[in-house]
Amino acid sequence: MAINFKLGPRREVGAEDDMRRGWVGFKDGMSAEAAYRQNRGLWHLGPRAYDENYATFSVDGVVRFVYELTGAKIEEIPALTSGRKPRKAFVGRPLSPGHTAYDRLIGRQVNTNRNPVSYLPDDPDDEPARRCACGCDAEVPPGRNFAAGHDQRAVRERIAKRWGSTLAFVRWFDADEEARAA
Repeated sequence: MAINFKLGPRREVGAEDDMRRGWVGFKDGMSAEAAYRQNRGLWHLGPRAYDENYATFSVDGVVRFVYELTGAKIEEIPALTSGRKPRKAFVGRPLSPGHTAYDRLIGRQVNTNRNPVSYLPDDPDDEPARRCACGCDAEVPPGRNFAAGHDQRAVRERIAKRWGSTLAFVRWFDADEEARAA
């Protein structure tokens, strides 16, 4: 349904910016048009991006701006500096209150992982609140299975339960691999 672009605070960009912008990011009070103009590209996007109909900008894990993708949806921006790969930008128009997608997406909590690009599920109302797979019962954002750091904790707990220590697990694993190879 939507591709989300995570924005950080406003920061200056130099002459190497392939879209010739002076700055990128979010600043309080900026309009949807200004956010679009400053931030619609330069992103690393795969084939999935072409299937989306909407784009959002989120700040601190909350969707702040919503856009309908139009025309080609995604365009390639040539690199001004030789040796760099071209990146992509989305093509769209800002949506406002009253539009179904805007009303469904604005203010929505989104995944706050380190990736600057993520995809929002088609219908967030159909996605029940998710709980951490480690068993701690913490709520996790869409697209995540574990709360931050809990995946490693879960692995360590299970290793300790079955093998006693990480070293014992490694020795068991290596012996098992050697036996399978023989």
